[in-house]
Amino acid sequence: MLADLIERQRGKLAVYGHPAEAIRVVVSPYRICPLGAHSDHQYGPVLGMAVNAHTFLSFVPADSSEVRITSENYSGELHFDLSAPEGLESSSTPWGRYAAAAAQALSDRLPASPRGIIGSVAGALPGGGLSSSASVLLSYLYALAEVNGLEMSPSELVSVALRAERDHVGVSVGILDHAAIVGSRKGHLLSIDTREVSWQALPLGSAAPDFRLLVVFTGISRNLAKTGYNQRVKQCFSAARRLATLTGKADAGHLGDFSEEEWRIHGDRLPPEEQRRARHFYGERSRVERGIELWKEGDLETFGRLMNASCESSISNYQTGSKELISLQNILVDTPGIYGARFSGAGFGGCSIALVATDEAEQIRSHVEHTFKSTFPQHAGRARAFLVESDDGVRIV
Repeated sequence: MLADLIERQRGKLAVYGHPAEAIRVVVSPYRICPLGAHSDHQYGPVLGMAVNAHTFLSFVPADSSEVRITSENYSGELHFDLSAPEGLESSSTPWGRYAAAAAQALSDRLPASPRGIIGSVAGALPGGGLSSSASVLLSYLYALAEVNGLEMSPSELVSVALRAERDHVGVSVGILDHAAIVGSRKGHLLSIDTREVSWQALPLGSAAPDFRLLVVFTGISRNLAKTGYNQRVKQCFSAARRLATLTGKADAGHLGDFSEEEWRIHGDRLPPEEQRRARHFYGERSRVERGIELWKEGDLETFGRLMNASCESSISNYQTGSKELISLQNILVDTPGIYGARFSGAGFGGCSIALVATDEAEQIRSHVEHTFKSTFPQHAGRARAFLVESDDGVRIV
């Protein structure tokens, strides 16, 4: 099926006369985060996994520095010139900001006479929460690097993507999304060290039961830069600065710089909102550390309970979750055959994810989708539930 999708994407450029052998396709997966929510920007450990739903970018090198891209999902043509970076902020289409951000983040690495691309982009799934934005951003970075002969290590690619998202898109993210999309291996869970920008693919323990990944889209999309996401990141940094003063660690700037004991001794002296954010961080750090061992042991039941606890903390301590997402979480937790569930993404809209028993997966998917749509009929037209599996990271074929 993936091969068919890739050939279909190639066909979109072939109709314009580009020879088939010249057309390349970036396959950039979406990602989930079972544990480690809202902690990557504070140097907390994170667990991620790429899934077999993708952004596809078919492209050929342009004869100039121009970039021209059409989208299967949106109208209009994206058009800008790599040699005129001052004009990239106002790209010709609203959906083009990620291509412009990729070009800006690469600007100091591009040759004096950069080469653009002619391309066609398509996304596999609706909604937010699976990091489709990071997926498409990495697609553009891969394609632009390819045609300009740029060689970047996986960690360098993640760092460039992070700079693009922070400085040119305007979202204060950590490396979770980009690292999971770059570093994942099918059948593995990616343990990400957000301080060192490194990761390790962890095989699932042999005692684990067969499982599938359930993704449930609420029907509500959101622009992360316009939610409370950035505000909560600022509160985490503010909490870290206060802890630095209280502990005498002047050089500390992230919540990950402090031990559990330091948090236990000084945490109650933080303002209430900052205290909640920090409580979520330290709880999540502990859950990730425990989750790594459970994954290696194949204990999905206990791992799933950690996912549920993570989501509870996201609601009570990080104070995310729309009424739709909270209701969906309750539906998932109460459904037999689901090991664990949590919000996917920032928690201001979009999706939730769950680990489900394989032999009951389709029945569970149908039940959850029907129950959610019955609860929120106003979203029934867009809400949907679907099953996915783990996948390899971004690649060019």
